[in-house]
Amino acid sequence: MIRDKDKVLLKRYQHIIAALISYSIGYFTPLAALRAIQDYKNNQPNFCKWYLDIAFKRGVHNETDLLAINRNILKASIKYRHCLDFKLALNVVDQNILGHESLGASWF
Repeated sequence: MIRDKDKVLLKRYQHIIAALISYSIGYFTPLAALRAIQDYKNNQPNFCKWYLDIAFKRGVHNETDLLAINRNILKASIKYRHCLDFKLALNVVDQNILGHESLGASWF
């Protein structure tokens, strides 16, 4: 069940969340993308498997590097949002705002 507080935040950040979902090729659910945004805003690393995999491949293992990965992914997601399946991802976010939680990471 999606909390009312999360619904408000999903609506506030719906385009950024949709961009993250699209850029991640469906790795993120709307709530997982929201958590990545919240962690970034709170200057906290996000330890999702995708970010950890990127860090591992780059040979980095500290929180500062994870923060940089989160920042870079957010920037790239926003920059390339119109080149990807943004509208489909936005529809997934809209469904979550209505209370229909996405249980799987893949949306296609």
